[in-house]
Amino acid sequence: MQFSAAQIAPLLDGVIEGDSAALVSDFGKIESAKAGDLAFLANPKYEAYAYSTEATILLVSKDFAPRQEVKATLIRVADPYAALAKLMQLVEQQQKPRPEGISPQAAIAEGVELGEDVYVGAFAVIEAGARIGKGCLIYPHAYIGAGVQLGEGSIVYPHTTLYHGVEIGARCIIHAGAVIGADGFGFAPEADGYHKIPQLGKVILEDDVEVGANTCIDRAVMGSTRIGRGVKLDNLVQIAHNCSVGAHTVMAAQVGVAGSSQIGQWGKFGGQVGIGGHITIGDRVEMGGQAGVISNIPDGSTLMGSPAMPLRDAMRNFVLQPKLPDMYHRLQALEKELAALKQPSATN
Repeated sequence: MQFSAAQIAPLLDGVIEGDSAALVSDFGKIESAKAGDLAFLANPKYEAYAYSTEATILLVSKDFAPRQEVKATLIRVADPYAALAKLMQLVEQQQKPRPEGISPQAAIAEGVELGEDVYVGAFAVIEAGARIGKGCLIYPHAYIGAGVQLGEGSIVYPHTTLYHGVEIGARCIIHAGAVIGADGFGFAPEADGYHKIPQLGKVILEDDVEVGANTCIDRAVMGSTRIGRGVKLDNLVQIAHNCSVGAHTVMAAQVGVAGSSQIGQWGKFGGQVGIGGHITIGDRVEMGGQAGVISNIPDGSTLMGSPAMPLRDAMRNFVLQPKLPDMYHRLQALEKELAALKQPSATN
């Protein structure tokens, strides 16, 4: 399908500079786009590509001031990255038809509440007492446990497992292989081994949460493990029992959160960040990849390293670390020189 700049700009509240009849049929990165592609410039580091890109249309910010001629037709928008996301969502809706109907090969227990326009794929299982909201999509081989609540418009992809009693809000997306509501890691050490502590709580996902493939969110010992509104979890994230994650926090792949930790709103956590148990992390905290957190973190902190430390301190450490071997050898040499100076003179 082809779209003109004149068709695209109104969808994004954008202003056209150049040929309003310019046509695009695909998306491309600004550095490698070809004719017929739409690209975007959001990061100033990529500005040089704006003057060489082969893209036909380029989304730029309203305050972008070109320093050279730009061949592409520009569409000026408030936020190029957000505009691109909106445009791609619209294209996806047209390219990806919505599945419909209840497969005769699905196993749905008697008494399950199914809202209007629900799709259930082949070999999906929905246990007794589950309530599925209007417009939900449950793909083949998904498992919906007893008493699960699934809010309106939520999507459960293949091979997802929702254990009993899990509560999922509206417009949530649970990607393939995710496991929500498995037992938390609770064992009592005794003389004859580890005795399992029953995990009697549940998991609650508020509205507009997205959970990546093969991510695990454990049920609480008692009470709830809670994921706040608008949280986005990447693939292979682990959230342990009785944790809470505040609204609109995002976590990249392989983040691990140990039990009973409380995380604030609007946090940003890079890949493989590790958070110890019973820790409180404030709002709007940012952590670089592989940061290791072992103590409480106040609001607005930016951390890196393991153990995690303020960004400036971590950067100094990173600069010094490669120099440590040379510093060590120099210190040894200085110690030898000092020891020699302290030796009694042979003439004394």
